Amino acid sequence: MKLVNNIARIGNVPGDDENIIHQKQFLVYEGVLMSLGGLMWGTIVLFLDRQLQSIVPYGYIVLTLCNLLYFYKSKNFMFVRSFQTSISLLLPFIFQAVLGGFHASGGVMLWAMLAVAASLSYQNMKSSIYWLVLYLVLAILCGVFDSAFILWIHPTTSMEVSMMLYTVNIVVISAIIFALLIFYILRNNTYLLLKQTHLKLVQAEKMAVLGQISAGVAHEVNTPLGAIKSSAEESSKAFGEILPDFIWLTQLLSDKEKEMFVEFVSTTKPSTLTLSTAEEREIKKKMRARLEELAIPNFRFIADRMVQVGIYDVTPAFEKISQQEHFEKLMMITYNILNQQRNNQTIQMAVDKASRIIKALKNYLHTSASGDAEAINLADNIETVLTIYQNRLKQGIKVFKNYDDVPDIIGYPDQLNQVWTNLIVNAVQAMDGKGILVIGIKRIDTIVEVSIKDTGRGIPLEIQDKIFDPFFTTKVSGEGSGLGLDIIKRIVEDHGATISFESTEGEGATFYVQLPITR
Repeated sequence: MKLVNNIARIGNVPGDDENIIHQKQFLVYEGVLMSLGGLMWGTIVLFLDRQLQSIVPYGYIVLTLCNLLYFYKSKNFMFVRSFQTSISLLLPFIFQAVLGGFHASGGVMLWAMLAVAASLSYQNMKSSIYWLVLYLVLAILCGVFDSAFILWIHPTTSMEVSMMLYTVNIVVISAIIFALLIFYILRNNTYLLLKQTHLKLVQAEKMAVLGQISAGVAHEVNTPLGAIKSSAEESSKAFGEILPDFIWLTQLLSDKEKEMFVEFVSTTKPSTLTLSTAEEREIKKKMRARLEELAIPNFRFIADRMVQVGIYDVTPAFEKISQQEHFEKLMMITYNILNQQRNNQTIQMAVDKASRIIKALKNYLHTSASGDAEAINLADNIETVLTIYQNRLKQGIKVFKNYDDVPDIIGYPDQLNQVWTNLIVNAVQAMDGKGILVIGIKRIDTIVEVSIKDTGRGIPLEIQDKIFDPFFTTKVSGEGSGLGLDIIKRIVEDHGATISFESTEGEGATFYVQLPITR
């Protein structure tokens, strides 16, 4: 059994998924079983003293051995399966012709049905239909020219021998088709079971990672919610002060004073720059000095309030209104007006941030209802993961993005999310939360390459050939299952893609995922 399995795997290459492996095995099994049939037929015709005709079945054996040897050397599955199907289909008809027709050969052309049946396993349905049509055409031609074969060969096969050959053909072919059918059914059931198990592992790994970063996600959502709450409270307080101030404004100020105030408010453009504590302190110092030059009472308080709402310098309109009797009162009205505007901006930014996080979570957890592959923008796909993991990254990781404009690829967004999550999480852990993470996307001919580079500890040389093995992990017990890289390798292979890496111990690692643009 071990020898049979080794022979069946002669065409396998690293990276083949289970489906491809079984297709290749089925092709080899077909060739071996039909070669045994060729050996049986070669022996029979030699026993019947037809040495010339024995060339056909023995020739089939030789051609099959050469084809399988070529398969072992080249791994060219497409050529090998086409060649094997061709000889398995054509040679039984040729053999029947040289034996003297349908009756004399016991209907040996029935062996060609094996080629059609086997092609259903290792070729697509459309190709199998072509082979079936060719089989039917050859069968019809044999029926039309059967009498010509009899006149040409002058067979002397007796009725008893013909019946024996019919029996042998029917029994052996039926047994082989049944054996191949059992293999095909078992293979499909095993493949579907493995696929379902794989999808469950992907989902479990995804939820495990999401659980690890749930605290960070909660923080990212709570931050904008806190900003919204604070801004809403300030706006409510300011509104209570603005209403009586406006009544005062309309009753006590002259038309000229009102005009100057309106000019000041309408021409003032608050800065939207985010200042550091040191920068804000320096600007306040300059504003205080300028207001002190203008001999404005309570200049410190007014300067601080104006800086808080984004007024960082004294404009001509500011200087003109500063000479009014009710300057401080007007500045507080201005402060409340601009503070309302700033609170609205803060609320809008907080809502946008919360929306991005919710959208990222939705995309991360999304699984296509139809189960069909779809077009994926890789930059958006990666940004989903970065948004969810933002809290962990901003604590000490500098992220650089080198995204080229590349075509969409076809695949499953939720599964690719898991690939980027695992690689990014591993990179952050390798850097102990402090370092540089570089993410690149570029096109190379017919593929798109995603690279994820870190400045962490690197992967020791002695374990580099093991990191994709199931259950292999360098983390302490309880921190990792050892399935992460194995799962993403399978996801990548399901997308017809490849994953590789470069690493120097102590200098970091770079992982490369190369995805085909079309599949």
